Amino acid sequence: MWLRAAVCVAALCLAVVLAISVHKANRNPNSVFAKSLFRVKGVRFLPVLSFVYLFYAAVAIFFGLQIVDQTDELDVYFLEEKVISIMNFVKYGHMSYEEFGASRYPLVAVQGGGPIPSKEKPRILVLGDSFVWGYGLSNMNQIWWNIMAAELERRGYDCEVYAVGFVKTSTYDELVWLKDTTVLEDIQPDIIIIGYVTNDPDLESLGMGFRYYLPSPFSSSARRVFSSLFPNLSRQVDSMWMVKCSQTENPHNNAEYGYTVLTWLEKLVEEGNLEKYNAYVVEPLGEFARALGVPLLIIPTPNQPTIANFESHYKSVLPLFEQAGLPVYNPLALFAGQYSDTKYADYYHASPVDSHPGPATSLFLGQYAADVLEQEYGSIMTKSGSEGGQSAHLIEINDWMPYEVRPQPIKESAGASQYAIAYPGRPSDFLRLPLKKGYIKLNFKYPVRISSVRIDGEDLLSAEMYTLAINGALGFDDQKPVSLGERRGTQCVWEDGSGRYVTSLLISAKTKDEAPAYLSIRIESQGGEGAFY
Repeated sequence: MWLRAAVCVAALCLAVVLAISVHKANRNPNSVFAKSLFRVKGVRFLPVLSFVYLFYAAVAIFFGLQIVDQTDELDVYFLEEKVISIMNFVKYGHMSYEEFGASRYPLVAVQGGGPIPSKEKPRILVLGDSFVWGYGLSNMNQIWWNIMAAELERRGYDCEVYAVGFVKTSTYDELVWLKDTTVLEDIQPDIIIIGYVTNDPDLESLGMGFRYYLPSPFSSSARRVFSSLFPNLSRQVDSMWMVKCSQTENPHNNAEYGYTVLTWLEKLVEEGNLEKYNAYVVEPLGEFARALGVPLLIIPTPNQPTIANFESHYKSVLPLFEQAGLPVYNPLALFAGQYSDTKYADYYHASPVDSHPGPATSLFLGQYAADVLEQEYGSIMTKSGSEGGQSAHLIEINDWMPYEVRPQPIKESAGASQYAIAYPGRPSDFLRLPLKKGYIKLNFKYPVRISSVRIDGEDLLSAEMYTLAINGALGFDDQKPVSLGERRGTQCVWEDGSGRYVTSLLISAKTKDEAPAYLSIRIESQGGEGAFY
C-alpha cells in the first residue's frame, strides 16, 4: 500500500515538473528538451522530448491500471479472509499444526469453553481438515457438522457432536489423533465420521508427499513489486498462470519448488501414491476401527456439485476405504442432482476468493450426514421424546467475532436474553465485509425471530444494527445484511417485526474516543425458535 502511494505521488509530481519545464522551454532552442541524444548526417535521433511524452504515456497506463485494480474487489475479500482466519485461530485456541504435536488434538470449540463434560448422551465425533475447522466462515454454526447437529436435534435425537479438525491436515493426521492422543478417552464417541476431501491422500506427514506451489511468471523480486503496485491484477495473473501450468508437470519438483495445486491434486490420486496411501493410512485405519468397535464412516465432503469432480478426485480413492471395511457414504451424485440449479451458484463457496464450503454446500452436507446417521445408525442415537425438536429454545449467542467481544450471559430465556459484551476500540479488531466498515458479529446457536434489540453503555455514542437471516426461498443464510438503522445515545433500541429467522447480529458502533467499551445487549423474541436450517 505504501509503495503504491509513494509511486503515485512521485509520478504525479514528476509529471507536473516536466510539464512546467517543457512549457517554459518551448521557445528556447537551447533547452535540453530541444536536443536529441545523437545525430547522423544532420538527422536527429531520439529527441529528449520524446522521452517526456513516453513518460506521460507510462503514467497514463499506470493510473489506468490503478483504476482497473481498484475496481476489482477481490483484494478486500482476500484481506477479510485473513482477518477471519486469524480470529478463528484465536477463538479456537489454535496457533499452528506443530503446536499439537503427537499428543494434542485440535478441538473445534470456542476458546474458554472449559473441559469436556462427563458423558450423558450418545456422542458423534467428526474428524477433518479445514472443511471441519470452518475456514473462511465467521459463524461456526454454519459449518456443515454443526448444521448436522442442529438437524439431528430437529428430528428429535438427543446426542452431542464434537469436531476435531485443522487446516491442511490429512487422513494420516486424523489417524494419529485417534491413536496417539486422548481424543477417544476425552470424548468417548459412539460414532466417528471422517469428512474426506480431495487433498486427504497427501503423505507429507510421512515424508512421502508431493510439494505444491503457486507459480508466477515473474521473478520473486519483480512479483513483490508488481503485487505491491497492483495487488488484484497480480492475483489474477497468478490464477491464470496456475491454470495454464497445471496441464503439465513442473520440472522443478524439489525442495524449493513443486507442482501447481491442480497438478498436485492429480498426483495424489495416481496409482503410485494411492498404493502408499492405502498401505500406510487406509488399511491401518480399517484395522484400528475394527479393534475399536465403534462405527467409523467416511463421508466425502465436496465443495461443488459436479460429477467431474468425483471422476477426477474421488472415484479411485473411495473403494480403498470400502476394501478396508470402512463404510463410505458418497453424496456427490445427490449433491449434483439437488444443488446444480444456478440459484445456488453464488453460495457453493465461502467467498469469491475462498473455495471452502459456503452456505449451500454446508447445508447440503449437514443434512446429508444427518440422513446417513438416522437411516444407518439411528439405533445408536437416542430420541429425546419430543419429535421434531424442542418447541422453543433459549436465545443463545454461542459464537462471535472478534473473540475479545466475549458475550457474558446475564439472563437467557426463550423470550429474552441479555449479555454483557466488550466492544473493541481498534479498527484492526473488526470484520468489514459485507458492510465495508468495521463491525462485530454475534451469532445465535438457533435462528431467532427478533422483536427488539437494545444496547446500553455509558461510553456509547451511536450504533448501527444489521441482521443476517435465513432466506426462505433458499433454506439457508444468504449472507445479505438487512439494516435496522442507526441510533444515537447511550441507549439504542431497534424494533424488528419482519418475522425473519435471524442468524447473526452485525453491530457497528461509535464509542467515546474510539476506546473499548463495555456494553449491555438485550434481545427479545417473537417466539418460534424451534426452526432450523
